[in-house]
Order: sequence, then structure tokens, then C-alpha cells
Amino acid sequence: MDTRAKIEIALGKTKADIILRGGLIANVLTKEILESDVVITAGYIGHVGKDTSDFEGKKTRIIDLKGKIICPGLIESHIHVESSMLSVTQFSRAVIPHGTTTCVIDPHELVNVTGVQGLEVFLEQAKKSPIRFLVEAPSCVPSSPGFETSGAELNSATITKLMEREDIFALAEMMNYPGVLFTDKEVLAKIDAAKNVNKLIEGHAPLLKGKELQAYIAAGISSDHEASSAEEVLEKLRLGMKIQLREGSFARDLSNIVHEIKEMEIDTRNIMIASDDRNPVDLFEKGHLDYSFRLAVKAGMDPMTVLQMLTINPATHLGLDNEIGSIAPGKIADLIIVDNLKNFNLMTTIIDGKIQFEEGELKEKYRKEKYPNFVVNTMFNLEIPQLADIMFRINEGKTVKVRTIGVNEHSLVTDSLVSELKVVDKFIVPDLENDILPVIVMNRHTSESNIGKGFVKGLGIKNGAIASTVAHDCHQLICVGTCYDMMIEAIWELKDSNGGLVIVTEEENTVLPLEFAGIMSVKKYEDVIADFKNLGEALEKLTSKISEPFMALAFVALPVIPHLKLTDRGLVDVDKFEIIDVVTEKS
Repeated sequence: MDTRAKIEIALGKTKADIILRGGLIANVLTKEILESDVVITAGYIGHVGKDTSDFEGKKTRIIDLKGKIICPGLIESHIHVESSMLSVTQFSRAVIPHGTTTCVIDPHELVNVTGVQGLEVFLEQAKKSPIRFLVEAPSCVPSSPGFETSGAELNSATITKLMEREDIFALAEMMNYPGVLFTDKEVLAKIDAAKNVNKLIEGHAPLLKGKELQAYIAAGISSDHEASSAEEVLEKLRLGMKIQLREGSFARDLSNIVHEIKEMEIDTRNIMIASDDRNPVDLFEKGHLDYSFRLAVKAGMDPMTVLQMLTINPATHLGLDNEIGSIAPGKIADLIIVDNLKNFNLMTTIIDGKIQFEEGELKEKYRKEKYPNFVVNTMFNLEIPQLADIMFRINEGKTVKVRTIGVNEHSLVTDSLVSELKVVDKFIVPDLENDILPVIVMNRHTSESNIGKGFVKGLGIKNGAIASTVAHDCHQLICVGTCYDMMIEAIWELKDSNGGLVIVTEEENTVLPLEFAGIMSVKKYEDVIADFKNLGEALEKLTSKISEPFMALAFVALPVIPHLKLTDRGLVDVDKFEIIDVVTEKS
């Protein structure tokens, strides 16, 4: 809209489409709650004030709010839609009722499997969605070159072309922080490609500190969502980083950090709240950013400060504060209406001046989607292994000491443990009593028959196997179990279902099919919820040690988060950034 039209709207010469009357506005610019009407015309906020009768026309809809609170629409500053197991379209249906109006997405999960072709599918879906999707170009496909086999590779030449496109918003999280610190030529070329067109460069720097952190920031990387302590948050803020406090389905850092930083009396303008990864049941039962709002308030943070973290702070970070993130004349009419700033129950979501959710119902109809064959047929390269292929053979010794991946509740960081295991008939035997289980990662993207083998502790699986083609970030097939035969059966199930999540027990097999690149469903949101809940019921019978075993398992394969990970190429010491032997000592 041109400047003249905006002026005429603000003067009331163009009559309003909607007037929100009799409510309160949450002014995140001044941290005030004010009595005010809001005038919406042609998708923009035309006026904010008490006397709005001049803006009424014959077709104006007046909505009486009776003291309810109008807030800016919520902004998700970092999420991988793929973690919801939903398409972009179905993800929109899931989060609009929770007040999300803008969403920054990094589709590196999909691109690791399907390349730029898959990115184009996401972009097309994003353009059709009511939500403002800001799509980033994945910076690390694969996340760790040479340490894993991906379905595609985005080199610096490809990134340079993507950065020049208007529909690509930024360079997504630079996960290869060792590559930055080692001044890898390709990594620096990707960073420079974003700088050359003045686009944002997002970060990923778990536990990085000191001169290494400062070198990472000096490269021009703007943000981080991996901070897991208030101390880490403070160091990064003091050095100029924008921080996205993470509250996902597995990595849940928000409450602990908020509880500590609220006592520090620091300026919070550079702090945001992001999800990173959120599964479909959590979206359905808890919510999206509205849930994060309630959680932060419950942890003791001032409600208006939390609202700033979800609106004006991310808008400013994204360079969009002149368009979204606050309630002011000339801004895009992305607004939500809530009952209060404690329970924060969503009543209405307005995007681009159109009511998208009201009285418990979505207002826009969604058409059934069609997908190209390359994105729903990604398992054809997978070969079913023999038992001996997934067992760990050793030619000598009665016992061995093995490096073991230790998983932790609600953390992506894994421990590097050492376990002593028996050797029977030249094969290492897992220790079921102490929860030390075999884990494998299989290549499903190319014709290479790579199988990485190792051991994991902390999943608590009893008499069964679980397997998944959701294995960050290359999304190979990952499988763990108490019995090698059950592990083979789980692999068969995933081959037959074209990807997904599977549980195998002596009684039954339970599968959640994810045909869309092996990481997302082609079904409606409601049907995915039903499938996920069915899987959850089967999972409760198998393990009770960790709340999200599939999510924990998925991150066992991510070699850019400390300390010990497994890929199809082998066991990775992330701290040293090298592939290491599983066996450390024989006897």
C-alpha cells in the first residue's frame, strides 16, 4: 500500500473494515495496558484510540470486546516445521488458533533429504498460507560434511543463488560452528553470500564461550537459540547476540533460564522466545507460543516483558518492526485477542486484517494437497540388512569397554560415557539390565550401504525396538532395541510405510507413517494427532524412563551438538570433531 493510501486510512477518509471496540491494548512499545479501540482497514491498522466513530462505514464490522485485551500477533523467530510432522499448510491450521501470525522457518530437515526441490515445495505452500512465513535458506546441508551422508548438498554457489531470491528471507542457523572457527572456505563463502545482499545470518552455538564465541559472533552471526543456562545467555547478550529462549517438545530451556534472568534486572530487548522443534500433540494439547507465554509468566517473568519477547523483540531482530510486532497506525493488522495476560486464552486471530480464527473455529478452508513423487518416495535406496550387519563384531577379548552415548531428559546435549560389555561368539552383547542398548544409523539416501553402529544409554526401552526416519539433520534411518531381530523387523516396517516412526514389541507393531520425505505426514492435522497418540500409547508400554524417546533418539544422530553422536559414517566426538572408535579397550 502506498503512503497516500495509508494517510487517508488514518484520517478516516477510507472507512474501516473492522473496528475492535471497548477493549484494552497491550502496548509493547511502552509496556502499558491502555483503553483503546483499534481500526482495521485494507489489512492495516488505521487508527488506535477511544473515539473511532469517524471510521465507521455501512460495511464496517464492529466487534465489542468488553475489556478483553488486543495484542500484536505472535512471532515465531525460529522453528523447523518438519518437527511438527505436518506440512506447512497443516502446521498453519495447528498454530493460527494459538495466535501465531508470523513464522520464521528453517527447512533444513526437508532439504537434507530432497535438496532445493524440496525447498521449492515448502515455498509454494508458504505462499498459500495466511501466516506470514519467512523462509530461510539452510546453511548446513549436510550439517557436518564428511561425517554423514545426506540426500542433498547445498554448497556456497547454491546458497549464493538462494540469497539473491526475494522469497528467501535469511541464511538459516550456521550449525557448523567448527567450520566458522576453522575458517572453512565454503562456510565463509555462505556467510559472505548473505552479507553481500544484506540478509540476516542466524546462529547455532551450543556451549560456545570465550574467544571461540567471540570469533563466531565476529563472523557476522546474529542470534542463538541453543543457550541452556542464564550464564550462557548473559555472555552472548553482552557480546551483541540476540537470544531465542527455547521451549520445544524436547529441549525445554525457558522456565529455568527465565527464573534466573528475572533477578538480573538486565535489558531484555534482545531476548526472544522460540520453539525450534514442536511435535503435533504438544501443539494440540499445550499450544504454540501462547503456551510459552504462560510458561514464562508462571516462572515469574512480567507478562508485558514476555509479550515483548514474542512480538516487538523478534520483529526488531528480523528488521520488520516498521511492519509488524506492535499496535500502531500504518502497521500490518496482525492482531490477537485474549482474555487476560495470565491465562492468555486465545479468542481471535487476525492476520493481514482478516479474521482467521474466531469462536473456536478456523475461518479459512484448506484444500487437499498434492505432492510430487520425489518427496513422497524417499526410501527406495534403503536395503534391509542381515543380522550380522547391525551387530558389533570383534575378533578378540571376553569383555570390552565401549564409548556410549548418554541421553538426557529435555536436552540435546548427550554425554560421552564408557561402558563395559561382554563379548559372546565374537559379538559385543548389550547390557539390558543397565539400559545399554545397540543403536544403528543407516543410509537411506544413496546407494552406499553405510551403517553406523554404537551403544546408547538412557532410553529405558524394555523388550522391544523403536526406529525412525526422523534423525536430525540428515534424517537417515535410526534404530535402537533390546533385540536385533526386532530391530530388523522395525526397519522392514519403515521401508514398507515409506518412512515414519515405528514401535516393535512381541505383541504388536505400531507405525506412524511419514511419507513426506520420511519426516512429515501427508494427512490432515487431526489425523496426525490420532496417529501420534496411538504411537504414544504403545510407547508407554515400552519405556517410561524418558518423556520423548523418539525425539531423544532423533538427536542422537546430530553431530553438531556435543558431546557424542552417531551417524551412518560412525561414532562422532563432537568436541574434537572427528570420527572415533566405539571400542576403547579389550580384555
